[in-house]
Amino acid sequence: MQTLLIAAMLMPLLALLGGCADALDAQARSAHALKVRDALNDYEKAPSSAPLDRCVKAKLVALAYEDAREPASASAWRARETADCQAAAMAAGVKPPPLAGE
Repeated sequence: MQTLLIAAMLMPLLALLGGCADALDAQARSAHALKVRDALNDYEKAPSSAPLDRCVKAKLVALAYEDAREPASASAWRARETADCQAAAMAAGVKPPPLAGE
């Protein structure tokens, strides 16, 4: 009997904590979305005449998508990062390192 009473008293508390978890998840999604948006804005502001800057900023976008647990977008930005970093190496007159599998 006492166990049922304790369980009945804990139910509203557990429901409240469940709501907190939902709110926390929403806050985390919002923070990740803001981080992705800021990284994308920074990438778009990087001048095409500064290939090293675009390389670094593409990496930051890819990392932001990885943190947001969006693997498809992260993979696409990893490909863009590779292309931008190869362009930066060529602009600097440096031979880029071989890609994985080469």
